[in-house]
Amino acid sequence: MTNKLKKRRKRQVKEQQRQQLLAEKGQKKRVRHNTAANQEKHRADWQPLEPNEQGVIADRRIMPRDEQTRRIQTAVASQQAISANIDEALWQELAAESPFQLGMVVEVSRGLCRVAVDGRILICDLRGALIAEGSGYTNVTAVGDRVLVQLLAEDRGLVEEVLPRRSGLARPDSFDVHLKQIIAANVEQALIVASWREPHLWLQLIDEYLIGAARNNLTAVICINKIDLAEDTAMCRELVRPYADLNYSLHLTSAATGQGLDDLRAALEGKTTVLAGMSGVGKSSLLTVMDGNLNLKTNAVSLKRHEGKHTTTQAVMLPFGQNAYVVDTPGIREMGLDGLRQPELLDFYPDVAEFIAGCRFNDCTHSHEPGCAVKTAVADGTLVEWRLENYRKIYQSIPE
Repeated sequence: MTNKLKKRRKRQVKEQQRQQLLAEKGQKKRVRHNTAANQEKHRADWQPLEPNEQGVIADRRIMPRDEQTRRIQTAVASQQAISANIDEALWQELAAESPFQLGMVVEVSRGLCRVAVDGRILICDLRGALIAEGSGYTNVTAVGDRVLVQLLAEDRGLVEEVLPRRSGLARPDSFDVHLKQIIAANVEQALIVASWREPHLWLQLIDEYLIGAARNNLTAVICINKIDLAEDTAMCRELVRPYADLNYSLHLTSAATGQGLDDLRAALEGKTTVLAGMSGVGKSSLLTVMDGNLNLKTNAVSLKRHEGKHTTTQAVMLPFGQNAYVVDTPGIREMGLDGLRQPELLDFYPDVAEFIAGCRFNDCTHSHEPGCAVKTAVADGTLVEWRLENYRKIYQSIPE
């Protein structure tokens, strides 16, 4: 073998060794990602971890096959129980049949949650048998969940069971993107807050929030705040008139002057409402003015240190008025477009869809094609231009 061939062979062997090393590292990394695989002791009668066709080891606890099946079936059955027919009477009935207390989760942290039980707040651990596996969610509890709690001490408890949900508000998990994180349960409506100025009104963002509300079966309430900064209130009202034409509950408000707050307060009474809006639009100011008992800047409390802090990364449920709750949470925008496909977008733009049938081409994008009935509707004032522009931008941002 010549020197040239020997060198080439050495290079090939080194490259093979390097590829093998990378593959082994990648496999180890996947195993480390499964925390249960590193924490549980391996036993002969327990199910081994097996990679799928792509060589990825799933995040699944190692346990006997029959126990794994039982837990998955239980979790799935619990999620399938989500129904609009579930109400407070059913939760009370389920609690009456158990030895535990009925409570509502008002804040969630890793492995712990705060639960409101009979007018007091308990810090609760979760029963170890409660798992999210098989449900499609990465977490067991969310704010708004009705739970059965075993009382352990004056301010401590143990969540024994999560009761069926009336609704669930979920978003993609940050790490396991094939799963979802449920961040609020049993909510009924979304309050979408935008501001006329500081920051300027962003109509596309409102549209995305509306899509999120509709896809999560929530009634949408739109609030345009800081209306006192508008030079012409009538002009502002005319700009957002398309929302009213689509039968959305629309409110023009000012936390500074009190304008529109009575009607907005009435829209929230007796409901559980999740807040949606950019930072700075005045969500906290609005709620604090409408309910003097609220102070959203300090009401989010650390479960570990019991210190007040402003929370922007997790959901917190707060009592509002006489018989209502508000949920301050991030991420509603993500919930709107995740998993949405281009052909589905028209379902959320009925004012645009109204003219589609008149377009000359079936695949009309309503941008440059001749014979576009949608563009004609904009030109004659039948359709507002910014609604079509928002539709186009969102359409281009989501997959086919």
